[in-house]
Amino acid sequence: MIAKILINTSVNSLNKVYDYLVPDDMLNDIEVGKRVSVSFGRGKNLEEGIVVKLEESIENPKYKLKYISSILDDISYIDEKRLKLAKYIAYIYFCNVYDALKLMLPPGTKSKNSSKSIDTRKDNVIILTKSHDEIMQDIQSNIIKSAKQIQLLTFLMYNEYVLVNDIIDGLSISRSVINTAQKNGYVKIEKVDKQIDFLNELNIKRTEPLRPTDEQKYVIDNISKYIYDEEYKQCLIHGVTGSGKTEVYLQLIDRVLIQGRKAIVLVPEISLTYQTVERFVSRFGNDIAILHSKMTISQRKDEYKRIKRGEVNIVVGARSAIFAPIDDIGLIIIDEEHDTSYYSQTKPKYSTKDIAAYICKENNAVLVLGSATPEIGTYTKALNGTIELFEMKNRAASAKLPDVEIVDLKEDRVLGNTSNISIKLKEAISENIKNKEQTILFLNKRGYNSYLTCKSCGYVFNCPNCDVAMTYHKANGLLLCHYCSHVEKNIRICPKCGGEEISSYELGTEKLEEELKELFPSASILRMDADTTVARDSQQKILDKFKNESIDILIGTQMISKGHDMPNVTLVGIIGADALLAMNDFSSSERAFQNIYQVSGRAGRGKKAGRVLIQTSDSENYIIQAVKNNSYTDFYKMEIDYRKTFGYPPFIDILLFEISGKDFKEVKAEAEKLYNILNFDNQNEYRVFSPKSPYIQRLNNRFRINVMIKARLNSKIYSIIYNKIKIYNTKKKSTVSMSVTKNPIFI
Repeated sequence: MIAKILINTSVNSLNKVYDYLVPDDMLNDIEVGKRVSVSFGRGKNLEEGIVVKLEESIENPKYKLKYISSILDDISYIDEKRLKLAKYIAYIYFCNVYDALKLMLPPGTKSKNSSKSIDTRKDNVIILTKSHDEIMQDIQSNIIKSAKQIQLLTFLMYNEYVLVNDIIDGLSISRSVINTAQKNGYVKIEKVDKQIDFLNELNIKRTEPLRPTDEQKYVIDNISKYIYDEEYKQCLIHGVTGSGKTEVYLQLIDRVLIQGRKAIVLVPEISLTYQTVERFVSRFGNDIAILHSKMTISQRKDEYKRIKRGEVNIVVGARSAIFAPIDDIGLIIIDEEHDTSYYSQTKPKYSTKDIAAYICKENNAVLVLGSATPEIGTYTKALNGTIELFEMKNRAASAKLPDVEIVDLKEDRVLGNTSNISIKLKEAISENIKNKEQTILFLNKRGYNSYLTCKSCGYVFNCPNCDVAMTYHKANGLLLCHYCSHVEKNIRICPKCGGEEISSYELGTEKLEEELKELFPSASILRMDADTTVARDSQQKILDKFKNESIDILIGTQMISKGHDMPNVTLVGIIGADALLAMNDFSSSERAFQNIYQVSGRAGRGKKAGRVLIQTSDSENYIIQAVKNNSYTDFYKMEIDYRKTFGYPPFIDILLFEISGKDFKEVKAEAEKLYNILNFDNQNEYRVFSPKSPYIQRLNNRFRINVMIKARLNSKIYSIIYNKIKIYNTKKKSTVSMSVTKNPIFI
């Protein structure tokens, strides 16, 4: 038997299948989609590959065929449909087919390079073995010198039951740092004997469908027609916050199950929309498989097996769940479809919505997109009829949209208030505390301050690996780079001039928390950001504590804006809105509106009226005014005119070529080479923009320069671009890398 095998390689010229003989002792186990190890080329090491086709024999082979060395998988998760999907992804996103196929393998699947990294098959928990006082004494006496050691140990003081993999992934701390802490007697590592049962852990009761509102019923009835007819259709549910979109999703899934078909539900990140997941589990119980980043590798592998065996009819998860091995799909739901997490920022750089649309079309299924603030491109398609539009303009259960007020910070400064909390917001928080009602404060910047600088010479404490200032975290006295995770102890002396007057600029969530404690000493306050939510289930624990223990104030970044329904929240304060308005990316206005509008929607979702205060120095900004008027369409009209005037999506497609490497001159020369190749003999098929450095030019000691193309992509343009890439790859230096992003969300 002959196996046609795709080799795991980043080399574009090797993006094709190779023939191998199947040994007799493997004939019963070999399957399309299974990974194998093979001898490839003249190299001595075995390479990983995937079987994409099996044939009985091959006539007149051009060369002597080699045998497969071993089969790496017990189960094949890749069939003909997924092979076809991988080819589609590779074509439209300019990547190798193998890169696309890896998206469809279970999380934690061992690769050919896995020997270089930690074994993720075991679930190991890290535990402190010394008291907090002992550790702090060793830090202060300089016995513990490493900043990473300090970061690890201080984090563990406030977070129990943390898995090693969560530490490595969430804090970007290497295994060697953990090993050193273990060797020095500060921590121990134990294997988790009992696997956490996600469904039982929720401890919730089964629920029955609710009686839909008139708006909900209209949406359910009309989308159900496409489900019953097994007709491919894309639908957008544009519903205000609290309009009951989740109940619509639940009842649509009921219709799909009645048809004997299955469903996928995607949320931005499962651990950030836990309440939504609870509702799905309470309605459908163990008929659901859940996939999210805070589950252990073992748990996610077990869920993959349940899905593959056909034991569940519904998959709920974040972006990667779109590739779950579920068959006979009748419905895909993408909740909060505007969220940027649906765009992969690592190779292959894909749009989840594009993949979902392809899968639905192949399966004659329905794709439902839901949001209170749809992506500009999505809403444009809905208006022009490409997607069917359903509007839900009212909140369910007679709740009212919150009243939105603008607080002009310029007036506050005139009155002498230098606090980060305006006079009006202070009064509103005090009133809320008095009435035993809860407050959410939104500030999309974690840490104590944005950066530290020397007053004497103006030196800014930048990351040595990236062109960004490091963020000061007062709780553990560290300067952290939020891009490459470089860490330094808080510096008191300027390395440039020796000055000791180190000051800080801009506000972060940690500093805001400190200020609130001074203003409201009797109030109970919680903070929810990337620094407080590394540990397993930490997001949900914070939200449960806020909801169930009647905490007065919750401070958070954008993660508090998604999917949380807390009836006692009657006040939302938006702090630092001006920083969101000041971003200069082409889609930054869209993200600013979405963030502010979504978090505003947390107020007044129960019986009590809600109130939103937006602090800004730019009160007439169209984004602020649109939020004040609770009007997505006001924002859309302004934004779509801007996009049309300056030639941005959805009126044009963008291809962003990123050249990166360690030598800036070399990267620059390669970017110019690519620009010239793309521009050569261009018959006005597309527009090429000269090389330009991104906002952050250097990340992880690699310089980056972009070359951008604007075009209306079609098969002809794709063919031209692929030929240009082929030419460039023959001339490209091996010391630089190139990646391509289609319609990037950041430029």
